Amino acid sequence: MLDYNARVRQLWRALQGVPQLLLVQPEQLSYDLAYALALLPLVVAGIVFFLQDALLLFALSFLAGIVCLLAIQLARLTFGLPAWIGFRATHPLVASILIASFFSPRTPAWVAATMVILFIVIDTVLWPQLQRVMLHPALIIFGLLFLIDRQLGIGFANPFDGRHLDDPLLIWYKLQIVIDPVKLYVGNVPGPIGVTSAGAVVLGLTYLWYTRKVSLGLIAGFVCGIAAVALAIRSDLGFQLASGPSLFLAGYVAADRRRVQLAERYTFLFGVAAGVATMLLRWYGQGLQAAWQGLLLASVVVTVALRVQAIRRRRTRQAGGPTPLRTLTVESGEGERRHTLAPPRPDVRQPVRPQVRQPVMATSPVATAYSRGSAARPVRAYDSQGDPNDMVRQMRSAASRGGTLRGVQGSPFLLLPALVVINPVGLWLTWTAPLVGRRTKLMLTAASALWYLGVAGLVLLLVLTRH
Repeated sequence: MLDYNARVRQLWRALQGVPQLLLVQPEQLSYDLAYALALLPLVVAGIVFFLQDALLLFALSFLAGIVCLLAIQLARLTFGLPAWIGFRATHPLVASILIASFFSPRTPAWVAATMVILFIVIDTVLWPQLQRVMLHPALIIFGLLFLIDRQLGIGFANPFDGRHLDDPLLIWYKLQIVIDPVKLYVGNVPGPIGVTSAGAVVLGLTYLWYTRKVSLGLIAGFVCGIAAVALAIRSDLGFQLASGPSLFLAGYVAADRRRVQLAERYTFLFGVAAGVATMLLRWYGQGLQAAWQGLLLASVVVTVALRVQAIRRRRTRQAGGPTPLRTLTVESGEGERRHTLAPPRPDVRQPVRPQVRQPVMATSPVATAYSRGSAARPVRAYDSQGDPNDMVRQMRSAASRGGTLRGVQGSPFLLLPALVVINPVGLWLTWTAPLVGRRTKLMLTAASALWYLGVAGLVLLLVLTRH
């Protein structure tokens, strides 16, 4: 009873510390938790405006993120993935909502699930190995989504009646009609399900800036670039700046400090260039798609410049030969080096230093225990429990050798079924794996059952809505 009361008091103290952690000490939050809190206004606004369509797409994307998360965890426990897997990558559950926020309400279910899984695979496996890359993988996913929507004829819908309607920027290009910026700020306009409301996007960006997770210089430069071109062409400044999708792409995606490879004094110039390119693409009829196109163009240019700079430095280092080692003199507290430089005087008696007797054999119980422990437990590849810098060194050496999953142990014919967690083969491999605990097995089995029930419910709901 006493133990139960102590746990209740500990939980209550932890709950009392949550407001202080979220509002007073937000810099202690992780990137994933800060992004999850910043995405909540977008999810709420999307469900309020697009109702059932947004709810189904968010739920399906979240289930796809759960599948990817369980697949990564199972592969990590069963085969031992390399150290770079998941290093500085967005959490699969947060990534699923981030990608789903840019979906059209008319996006098919298979397209939504495919885009989420593809982004998680690229961001988790491929992107952490790349060095000095400014390009965010979400921009590539949005480009593929744009091509798929164009081929399938998927557009945007009016949130009031659900009919097909172009986004406000495309309407401005075709009909020269400017929608009230207040309406854009509220968000009851055609567009992606999660980012039509500029107010919700600004609210999330404010919290991300408060937690020091985004680059404010990049966002300010992007806004200044759009404003400069809008004033030059004499367009409505409030209308051009109140685009929720553009602010979402610039703040949530491009301004992520984990992806920004430029110094802080250069991020403003990058944002200005991306904003100018975005406004020019709007002028030529690209609509809200101009934002990711402008950011993609600026990111590609910066990435090429960074790669060329890295190649030049590497060639200069190789042409210069091995760098000679510098020998540094260490002065002790007694200042003996000064006395040894001058010859000893015969009339001055030198102090005799007592000799320190060393033991014949020094025993180290720590070393003995370590040797016993190391002999009992085999060391796996890409194990970084000792030095925290080992993971970085392993990532660099593995990336220089090439190969994405070269450190993975096991046959690829067993790896592919194991990665597909939600099927009988994956469950069988989970229960037969000796390294997986019983609690983990039960959790994976329960998640698998929930996945089957969720998919069955979604299919039944889609069938009922069509009939």
